[in-house]
Amino acid sequence: MAEFSTAGLDDLMLSMREIAEIPADVQDEILNAQADVIVEAQKSRGRTYGVGRTGMTLDSIKKGRPKLKNGSRVVYVTPTGTNKDGNRNAEVAFVNNYGKRTQRARPFITEANETSAEQTTAAGAAVYDEWLKTKGL
Repeated sequence: MAEFSTAGLDDLMLSMREIAEIPADVQDEILNAQADVIVEAQKSRGRTYGVGRTGMTLDSIKKGRPKLKNGSRVVYVTPTGTNKDGNRNAEVAFVNNYGKRTQRARPFITEANETSAEQTTAAGAAVYDEWLKTKGL
């Protein structure tokens, strides 16, 4: 009769369980690495479109702190604060991105988010890979 035996399967199952439950601090590191890529991509694309006349709107693009929303961890990348005219930088960026009746759209945010998808994924994957190495995987 055939016999089947395994060695180390319990350790592998424990490791797989640990991977399925990535700690919040590692999730935050992944999100922060990805947000850094997005911030730079949006600023760069904005300069390409000429959005940075004064530089205030592009300089205001920042990543927020990681938070829990609807059971998932998120980091928002948004323009913050107001410009010297008292307009919210988020509103100025919105009008630049989508345009208005008297101003053509310059979709720097939309394009930056779309074109940096691979780099964003790679940044997150690098952090995840480092964490896996600490687990011996």
